[in-house]
Parts: sequence; C-alpha cells; structure tokens
Amino acid sequence: MIGIFSKTIDSNFIEALGPAGLDFVILDQEHGPITLETLHNHVRAAKCGRLKSVVRVRGVDANAIGSALDTGADGVQVPNISTPQQAREAVAAARFHPMGQRGVCRFVKAAHFGSVPKEEYFTEANTKLVILQVEGKEGIANLDAILEVEGYDILFVGPYDLSQSLGIPGQIDHPKMNQTMAAVASKAQSKGKQLGTFADSLDSAKALQKAGFQYLAYSVDVNIFLEAAKKIKEALSN
Repeated sequence: MIGIFSKTIDSNFIEALGPAGLDFVILDQEHGPITLETLHNHVRAAKCGRLKSVVRVRGVDANAIGSALDTGADGVQVPNISTPQQAREAVAAARFHPMGQRGVCRFVKAAHFGSVPKEEYFTEANTKLVILQVEGKEGIANLDAILEVEGYDILFVGPYDLSQSLGIPGQIDHPKMNQTMAAVASKAQSKGKQLGTFADSLDSAKALQKAGFQYLAYSVDVNIFLEAAKKIKEALSN
C-alpha cells in the first residue's frame, strides 16, 4: 500500500489523492494542525476519493483513539510505542470487547449515526486497522515483546525519531539506521507482522519496499505541493 502523510486543513487535497491512485492517507494529528472537526471532513473526503483514511493520534490516549475511529476512519496509528504495556493499551483503546475496551457509543458517524445494527457495528469496527509506531531505542529494545502483543495489524517504524534516538538525528540513510531497520524487518517478518515506515525520497521508498515494508508513507502533502511549485518556478525561469 502506498500513501502519504497529510497536514493540510483543506479536505479537497484529501479527496484529490483518490483519483491520483494512492491507497491511503495518514491524517496527522501528532505533528499537524488537524482538529477533530477538520478530521471529520477529511475522513468524508477520503471516502469520496475512495482511499483509506488513517488517523495518527498524538499518543496512547484512549479518548483520542476512540474519537478518531468514531469519525469513520479506516484505521488509527499510535506513535511513540516503547513498551508492550503501551502496545496493549493502544489496542485496548481501539478495539471493542472481547478484543479491547474502546469507549462505546453507536450514535457516531462510524455507525452511520446509530442506523447500523449494534452487533454489526461492533463486529465491523474491530476490523479497522490498528498501527503501532515504534521509533526509539526503548521500543527497539522491547521489540520482541511488542511483537507478541495481539490485536494490531501493522508495525510502523518512525525513521526520523529513531535516527535521533540513535544519536544521528535526520540521517535516515546512515548505516546505523539501515542496520536497525533491517533488524526490525527481520524480526517483524518472522512473527508475520506487516511492516510500515516513512520515506522522503523515491530511491529510499523503493529500497524499503524491497526490504519488506508494505505500508509505505511517502512524504507529506504540503511538502509535495511545495516541491512541485519549485519545479514549476525553476522550469519557467530558465
């Protein structure tokens, strides 16, 4: 699956990603300005564009995770997972019983405002994507235990935060990073876990795909727009 991160507050940009052929968009509440109201509009726009919407919340926060899924988003991505306990808490917040303890309200957009039969809604909701983001030395040290936690679908490695924790901030192509990413991929694949990560160059993205990262987020919408505008300016200024 190929997607991008989004920090825009204009839902038209979200909808346009569908005709572009992308598979998903990560609506970023951790490092972006997206409010809950904007999130509702973005999720609706993603559905219009026929691509999956994933909400990256700010952390292991049961209310934030539940609210993100209440919008009807196709999944939730939880950053800064460092321990198996945090992993279990994130899963519990994203799943209804018997898989978790997500706050229950069926009068939300995800349940078509109460029109979906209760049993159908609770069952279907437990199939939404749950993505856990490991991005620090502690998370890497606890990786074996985190991989044993049940109830989540994708292990996402945050390369920039990981590079900082390794003492090489921003050097995501550093040999130390390549070695760490390869080790993570090997362990995750041995446990049958899908892998995800971020890339900000096409060469890096292709290399990560070959390494087994199937859920690949390429760059950020506002930066993609900026780079495209720069190319136009450069092309017409010569």
